Amino acid sequence: MAKARIGIGDAGAAGRTPGRSADISGNCSETHSSAAVSDASRGRAGRRPRPEPRLDKTRNGWLACEMGSQSSVGSQVLSGPPQLKEEIGMSQHEVDLDGLAPIPESARPMGPKSFVLVMWSTAIIIQVMAIGTFLLQDGLNLNQVLLVGALSAVLVALMAALNSFPGLKHGVPFVVQLRSSFGYHGARVAYFFRIVPAIAWYGIGTWIGAMSINAIMTTIFSLPDLNFVYFGLLTVVQILLTLKGITSIQWFDAIVAIIIFVMLAYFLVVIFVNGEMDFTPYQGTPGSWGLLFWGGVSAATANWATVMLNHSDLMRHVKPATGKTTFLSNFIGISPPWMVMVLFGMLIFVGTGDDDPIAGLVSLAPNPVFGVILLVFIVLAQISSNLTTSVLPAGLAFQDLFKVKWSTGVIIAGALSGITAPWVLFTSDWFFTFQNIYSVFLGPMLGVLLADYWFVQRRRTDVTALYDTAAGPYRYFHGFGPSAWISLVVGGAVALWQLEIAWLIGMPVGLIVYVLLKRAGVDRRLSSRQSAQAATPAADITR
Repeated sequence: MAKARIGIGDAGAAGRTPGRSADISGNCSETHSSAAVSDASRGRAGRRPRPEPRLDKTRNGWLACEMGSQSSVGSQVLSGPPQLKEEIGMSQHEVDLDGLAPIPESARPMGPKSFVLVMWSTAIIIQVMAIGTFLLQDGLNLNQVLLVGALSAVLVALMAALNSFPGLKHGVPFVVQLRSSFGYHGARVAYFFRIVPAIAWYGIGTWIGAMSINAIMTTIFSLPDLNFVYFGLLTVVQILLTLKGITSIQWFDAIVAIIIFVMLAYFLVVIFVNGEMDFTPYQGTPGSWGLLFWGGVSAATANWATVMLNHSDLMRHVKPATGKTTFLSNFIGISPPWMVMVLFGMLIFVGTGDDDPIAGLVSLAPNPVFGVILLVFIVLAQISSNLTTSVLPAGLAFQDLFKVKWSTGVIIAGALSGITAPWVLFTSDWFFTFQNIYSVFLGPMLGVLLADYWFVQRRRTDVTALYDTAAGPYRYFHGFGPSAWISLVVGGAVALWQLEIAWLIGMPVGLIVYVLLKRAGVDRRLSSRQSAQAATPAADITR
């Protein structure tokens, strides 16, 4: 489990000279005597409020206090009730980079360059490559397929950037980000919309890697079928890679990104040398600017519907915590590899006529060495994507659900990925039907989160309230946020009505309905009614 050390301030006791104490947010909290606190609470006229201090690094690696920060999240939490500090497991000595507590900017391990490399390795997946093959096969022309790829790349990068601000600015994970809209209890239920596909695709991605290894081993080395052995080995490897937390994920993905792009350059040469590259049949076709085109944009964007939801889980590890960081990092980190994958899928289909990108590449193999390189590519691509899109959210979710540490959470995730029997799921029609149905709620959920942060809270996040599950304001109605859940259902219903463009219409509907319900005071009214009902028995007793 990765931890980052921060400085320790000596809390000032009553009657002592005010001191400064380092807190979890990367800021310092001023400690005052009781008299000073009393004066502050009365607010003497004419006295200017002091700017809050911030932490900065000194030469020896410890953190020193300097005046002038805009917020002091950690000091708010540390001064809160004991159950609040226990809830987030906060310590003044070190920051758990893989826990649920806010991560201060000073303790974050990734800069923009590291983040971009992580996203490059994450976005190199077969599912995105398939966009180019299937849309070209279905009747769109070359320009339209490229435009679908470009629009979906921009949408994914933009939505991921906008939805990751709570993680970037305040260091909170997705499971905590959900609480302000869905409620303390509702957040745990809503998180299942992210956990279910994470675990399922964790297993499926590992199974794809296992089948690829088996295909090469049986073809080149004449070994027997050992799919399940390879599956077990890959699962263990992924667990070992993630036991140390985000730092090991970061370094593995960054190294893999460079290796994968070198392999892709080699694949590109093979495609043009050995493929029958005749673009004429796909340039003259009229294609479609109707449902086929926009359905392609929706389906392509929905490929990362879950990743856009929990992007705070990754961005909370990135510094500096500025808007420029998140927008540039996400657009550079997501759009180029996304377009490369779409382009590769299109080129493979043109060169081979095969709508399976991997099968198409295999048919172009000039020698057995190519098969080995392709095997390594598939395995590295699946593992790097699994680490960030499946293991990371699942590990954090299990910490919240079962109150376990990070290492236990990732072991549980690995075990569940095998229990789901991906060898059955991957070939089962009912699984993909089920996935298509529940995925219609992912767009509206993203709309709710965007509406809550940008239009309802207006970027003012109360971090203390997010963690104060015992007495905080997000208890709403029995721990559930009515506005969020109503918006989710309405948005999902509208998306079901037009499955071909489900994500494109579900997301804005969820956003608009949530804003309208919040402005109508639905949450406030139901919360007040619950409070009144709870107070009624006590009133009767006094009578």
